[in-house]
Amino acid sequence: MIKIENLSKTYEKKNIFHALSLTLYDTQIYALVGVNGIGKTTFLNSITQSAFRTNGNVLIDSIPNSAFESKYHFFFIPDHKDMFLNLSGNEYLSFIINIYKCDFTAASTAAHKITSLLKISADLNKPLSSYSLGMKQKIYLTGALISGATNLILDEPFNGLDPESVATLKKLLLEHRDAGNLVLFSAHNLDLVANFCDDVVFIA
Repeated sequence: MIKIENLSKTYEKKNIFHALSLTLYDTQIYALVGVNGIGKTTFLNSITQSAFRTNGNVLIDSIPNSAFESKYHFFFIPDHKDMFLNLSGNEYLSFIINIYKCDFTAASTAAHKITSLLKISADLNKPLSSYSLGMKQKIYLTGALISGATNLILDEPFNGLDPESVATLKKLLLEHRDAGNLVLFSAHNLDLVANFCDDVVFIA
């Protein structure tokens, strides 16, 4: 669960949003919807990074997100897909398993299943710097899904994915939700939201 209390962000004396309060519940998929440039990324950054917002509080599974412990309760994939480019796919997944203190056998088994479904198994020994946008999306999403984090916060996770991969990712996120977890993702394409998410958060 993510509880947002009086969240505000001001940039160069302009209010991006002001005194926003919202509770997002487990076993739900939420779509954050708005036109490009309206503040979706800023909103997600303000949820995940306590230093990023101007005012307000965010609780993640009842833990203030300023507390280090909260980091184990969410996995954030930002809009820029240029993280850990010096690592191979396998090295990146091993890094996630270690930093999130996952059970190695269970997480490795899950990673094998997910990378097979997303059709990137053959590329796991290649550096992320050589990956296309879609492949980067897939490896970061695999990391999110094996991390054990109950709250997935994803900025435009469908960008760069072909229709088959979009369908596969939707299925994986539905499974994550049905296991009792929460998904919050941003999108500007309403076709991705229809018949998939449980609720919509509009930014206008």
